[in-house]
Amino acid sequence: MAEKNPKLHTEVKAFARYIHVSPRKLRLVADLVRKMHVSDALEQLRFSSKNAALPLSKAINSAIANGVHNFNMNKDDMFIKSLTVDGGPVYKRYAPRAQGRAFVERKRTSHISVVLESRAGKSKKKSRSVFSLRPKAVALPEAGQASEKQNVPKQAPKSDEKMKQQKISLKRRLFNRRSGQ
Repeated sequence: MAEKNPKLHTEVKAFARYIHVSPRKLRLVADLVRKMHVSDALEQLRFSSKNAALPLSKAINSAIANGVHNFNMNKDDMFIKSLTVDGGPVYKRYAPRAQGRAFVERKRTSHISVVLESRAGKSKKKSRSVFSLRPKAVALPEAGQASEKQNVPKQAPKSDEKMKQQKISLKRRLFNRRSGQ
């Protein structure tokens, strides 16, 4: 018997396993984007200086693709429900040390699991990126019109002599330093 009302999928999962980054480093970056909207999380990871941001963004993009392709979900409605980083197998390698000894180096790996949730009623507004915002142009009043902002006191222009003294004192501070100061 086929169901007349199929259950809507609200969760999508994706996994990235055997990542050659230690779990501790991945968790630092994962804490930044947990419980965020996916577009905000991807933008945060894009501008992160940590190398661990790349595998996390790949895992999130994989989960987004799973939801869009397999379950016809809308990317604008997706939030990160859970993002866990677990330890994977540890590869042991040996490095030579003094007097014929060998030290064990542990090459740690990680498993990333991402669960996205679709919240249909709480979709994020289409907004421009913070990095593409420009300040709005302010229309200046014409000479004949009165303005409300004319009450703001203007600073008096500095005299040439005062500017010259500031430059000289700056040069003295920069180039005549004594050692130890």
